[in-house]
Amino acid sequence: MGQYARMMAAGSVLAVLFFVLSLSVGRFYVPFDQVVAILASNFIELPITWDASMYNVVMVIRLPRVLGDILVGVALAVSGTAYQGVFRNDLVSPDLLGVSQGASVGACLAILAHLTLGGTAAAAFLGGIAAVTMTLMLPKLVQSRSRIVLVLCGIIVSGFMAAVIGLLKYLLNELFSY
Repeated sequence: MGQYARMMAAGSVLAVLFFVLSLSVGRFYVPFDQVVAILASNFIELPITWDASMYNVVMVIRLPRVLGDILVGVALAVSGTAYQGVFRNDLVSPDLLGVSQGASVGACLAILAHLTLGGTAAAAFLGGIAAVTMTLMLPKLVQSRSRIVLVLCGIIVSGFMAAVIGLLKYLLNELFSY
């Protein structure tokens, strides 16, 4: 077995171990063996050795959160890999195309509009998409397909979005200073 296969096997074992451990540890402790039994009881028939509160904590409260965390981690890994592939650079970050600042502008506008948490997240997402769209359109204006020009356009958009945030903060400070 090659080194890569051993590393993947060890990583998989650790991932499963931490998955079950995260379902066990918390304010309401559920023993490790009980967590495994609760999870396995959904697939095979086992004698019930746990109480209803243990089952509810594991299956209703912690399992959806842990699965959501895993999905967010996978999404971040895929988006990071896509960035690295586009720029052919292992050290690329979301700031490069102005995504972070654009998402901040969207979140600021949503907060000012008193939107809900979901509305704020959606506005931040749209702000990030708007920033990337602006970054991708600017090199077309100068008719360049260079990655360096794209990075410079990302810096320009990031600075513009930071200026918009500063303007919003200034205007709101003036508006509510009375």
